[in-house]
Amino acid sequence: MRKLFIGVYNPSIILTYVGMISAILGIGVLITQKTLGAIDPIGLAMIALIVSGVCDMFDGAVARRCKRTEQEKQFGIQLDSLADTISFVVFPASMLIFIANFGPVSLLIACFYAFAGIMRLGWFNITTETSGGVYSGLPVTFSSVIFPTFYLALSFFEVPRLDIIFQVLTAVVGVLFITNFKTKKIGIKKLCFLLIPAIIGIVALILLKK
Repeated sequence: MRKLFIGVYNPSIILTYVGMISAILGIGVLITQKTLGAIDPIGLAMIALIVSGVCDMFDGAVARRCKRTEQEKQFGIQLDSLADTISFVVFPASMLIFIANFGPVSLLIACFYAFAGIMRLGWFNITTETSGGVYSGLPVTFSSVIFPTFYLALSFFEVPRLDIIFQVLTAVVGVLFITNFKTKKIGIKKLCFLLIPAIIGIVALILLKK
C-alpha cells in the first residue's frame, strides 16, 4: 500500500526535528526582534543555538537505541545533515547579520560562513564512513559552543563593539570549517561540560539585564 506522505516518522529523528525547530524559532526572534518583555533577543537566540547543539549531541545516541531499517537509518543520516545546515550554518549567519545591523561587511562574512559550513557538511557526508572518529576541519556543531561562549564573556565584561568582534569570530570559524586539520570526535560528557555552563550563564545574564 502506497503511503500518503513520503519520509520516515519514528522516534529516532525526534531530536533532529526539535533542534531544527529551535534554530528556526531563534531566527524568528532575531527577524521580528521579539524580546518577550525586556529580554535581549540575541541572548534568546544564543540559548536557541545551544538547544540545537544539545539536540544534535544526543540525536545519534537516541537513534541507535531505536529499531530501524537500513532505509530509515540512511534517511536519518541525511536528515541530520540537512538540519545541521539550518541550525549551525544558516542560524549563526543570520545572527551575525542581526548583530552587525545588516551591514555590507557582515553580509559578505555571513555568505562566506555559509559557504564554508555547507562545504564542511558535504565533505563530512562523503568521508564519515572511513574517518574512524577523526574528522577534517571544525565540525559545524561547535558553533553552538563557540558563539554563545563568546557572547557570554563579552557581555559579562561589557566589551564594546560586539558587531566587529562577531564579524571577526564568524570569519575565523568559517575558515576553521574548511581548514584541513584533524579533529577528534568529542564525547557527550565533554560537550555537556561546555554547553551547560554556557546556557546557565546566558540565562543568568538575561535575568540580570531585565
